[in-house]
Amino acid sequence: MPELPEVETVVKSLAATCQGLTATEIKFYRKDIREPIPIPQFRKALLKQAVVSVERRSKYIIMNTKTGSAIFHLGMSGQLLALKSKKPQFKHTHLVMTFTGEAQNIYLHFVDPRRFGRISAHLGEAWEQHPFFGQLGCEPLEQRSLGTYLWNYGKKSNRPIKSLLMDSKVVVGIGNIYACESLFLAGVHPERSAASLSPKDYQAIAAAAKKTLRLAIKAGGTSIKDFKSMEGKSGYFAISLNVYGRSDESCNICGNSIGHIKQSGRSTWFCGLCQK
Repeated sequence: MPELPEVETVVKSLAATCQGLTATEIKFYRKDIREPIPIPQFRKALLKQAVVSVERRSKYIIMNTKTGSAIFHLGMSGQLLALKSKKPQFKHTHLVMTFTGEAQNIYLHFVDPRRFGRISAHLGEAWEQHPFFGQLGCEPLEQRSLGTYLWNYGKKSNRPIKSLLMDSKVVVGIGNIYACESLFLAGVHPERSAASLSPKDYQAIAAAAKKTLRLAIKAGGTSIKDFKSMEGKSGYFAISLNVYGRSDESCNICGNSIGHIKQSGRSTWFCGLCQK
């Protein structure tokens, strides 16, 4: 599933490509994906409007005009692809948008084979009031005192620290890949209870999470299965992974074999010597 770095990669591409252009045609090929699409509101927010800005909140992509905002979530397999034609190129194309500028047209295709993505809209300026955003936690790269913030949530919780990091009501955008990698850099075992960790541990986790996310954004995200950028390119952060997906391989730091367990139905990778 695309996480914060992958979505940020798409947002930056959209801002560079579509900002200032006008949506001149919108064609839906489905009325729903994960849930019904509010097609009339979407058209009103975007059609015949110039794109003013493109933002990210958690794993949501928000494309703003003076009328409102088009909102996208890529789900597990969704992609927003800039193609040379408005004709669907893939079987699971659900939406094609034409953006017109002085030099050329941009054809943006929303493709989602598994249909776990979301397409929605908000009319007016305050897109933060959309129901999607009501219970989201902080943005990890924007929260200045992230370590203290996480400690205040975790100091009375007996759940594993990895579960806390992946709770979008606490902090957004840290999915399985980046939770595993952040805890490795911080030297904290993923099964440690959140309450057992000290404020110093939380400072280390926060610093590791920010470093990991920034490096992944710089690398264009991590392509494990489906993720591609708007231009159809794969992210290459996967070559920098220390533990994720590396069962029984040697730790890059100590040489110990990388361990693999299941937590709440999700795979977790770690080094039993480096992480305590």
